[in-house]
Amino acid sequence: MDNYVKLYNEEFGMDICSLKSLQERAINSIIKNDVICMLPTGYGKSLIYEILPIVCREKLKRDACVIVLEPLNVIIQQQMLKLGSKALTLSKNMCETWMKRLECGDCSYIFCHPENIIGEKNIYTILSKKAYSSKLVFIVVDEAHCVIQWGLEYRPIYREIKQLRSVLPHANILALTATLSLQGQKELQKYLLMRNTDIIATPPSKDNISLIVVPRPFITPVQKTYDYVFQPVFLELKKKGQDFPLTIIYCSGSMDWVGYGIEVAWKVLGDDMYAGEKKTENQRVVMYHSSIEKGDEVKKIIYTNLSTNPSESPLKIVIATIALGMGADLCHVSQVIHAGPPKSMEAYIQQTGRAGRDGTQATAVLFWNKSDIGRPDVTQAVKDYCRNCDNCRRSLIDSYFGFGSASSDKNVPICCDICDSNLKNDWLFTPPLNSLQIHAIRTAIQSFVKIQKIQISSMCVESLASNASYYVNAENILKEFKLSETIANALSSIISQLLEIQISK
Repeated sequence: MDNYVKLYNEEFGMDICSLKSLQERAINSIIKNDVICMLPTGYGKSLIYEILPIVCREKLKRDACVIVLEPLNVIIQQQMLKLGSKALTLSKNMCETWMKRLECGDCSYIFCHPENIIGEKNIYTILSKKAYSSKLVFIVVDEAHCVIQWGLEYRPIYREIKQLRSVLPHANILALTATLSLQGQKELQKYLLMRNTDIIATPPSKDNISLIVVPRPFITPVQKTYDYVFQPVFLELKKKGQDFPLTIIYCSGSMDWVGYGIEVAWKVLGDDMYAGEKKTENQRVVMYHSSIEKGDEVKKIIYTNLSTNPSESPLKIVIATIALGMGADLCHVSQVIHAGPPKSMEAYIQQTGRAGRDGTQATAVLFWNKSDIGRPDVTQAVKDYCRNCDNCRRSLIDSYFGFGSASSDKNVPICCDICDSNLKNDWLFTPPLNSLQIHAIRTAIQSFVKIQKIQISSMCVESLASNASYYVNAENILKEFKLSETIANALSSIISQLLEIQISK
């Protein structure tokens, strides 16, 4: 395969050293049979179909066309940039030039959403002509778990992809995903009418991601239980600034928590919300949800900052719903935090897999409480995973996806909080103070300020009280409020003493 890799690098300006063993196996299999390929996020699943036309041309002496069905625009855009003139995008409003190219078969790759090909009779007619019947044609269903997860209510067209079987009866199907249980593999074969299917898979838990699960206290009002996650993380960002690792915080259950997270970020960070000039592109914390997915400008800023080297990008934290990340090349993410549990193990693996794509050590932390796992939309597997206190988390994940105790054979240096309980220590935060406790600290600071006749605004007093754990350190008071060292030490001492009293209660 080395010669094919060399040609691929020359055609597309890439620098791939060699194919991984399962990539090579998938390429050899798809030429003969249908294939389900379940490989971890960041493994390089797209390379399997990208190199196919070259393999067919050089090895089989046949031209090939790869039709790739994608769920999101961002994935199509990335692939079009990579593959250039050899690719085209199928859409409802194709330009005349691209339509002529499609009719002539003048392309090696066709990218589209299922909605733009399924049931489109004119497209079916074009694909039935000699321009395609004379070629080897492959149908690629990327992010194939969507066929199962989306095929009922959200995007029912996914269950109709099987129509392409009758339009292109000789085409083999390649289904790509990072997460598919044994039952999911059976369902996928049924929904796509797959035949003589080869299953190429490896355990989905990535060795370079340490897995940590932390109980989140049940506090009222419910916002306080999310403060338990948000406040310490934002305070750490305030402290570390540009050195803070690029982090995604996923909020499941309700999009409201994404908005609440941004509110907390503004409250904690203040002017530190920006790295430099106060412009959107300089924000250190942003939110990402389905509405932003539809807005090109903000989405472009977020993805540009996410793809930039962290040392040069202002962006440090994205508070997101499940809308963020599918198929996107987020190669710099070091931490994925779940403020609450996702709905399924499949979603958990997809989302934690955003971290560590550059091969460096990364961390995935899941916070939960009994209220979370009482939600009817959370699967039993996720509930059991959260409650688990005895079994290696990696082994649980691999077993769920049909790999038995595959993890027990691995030599994973930093595995999970069950294998090494010390991993959890940095994430056992102090519960946030309630309104009465904050009021007590605020009153003590106001009394001190009045007695000492210190010129300090009520906004600064409020910040000292609300972020008391951060201002235990006098250096942080000095940095933020430009007070004398004596006053800063005195305020730090007051806050420290009151925190000890409040926490002991």
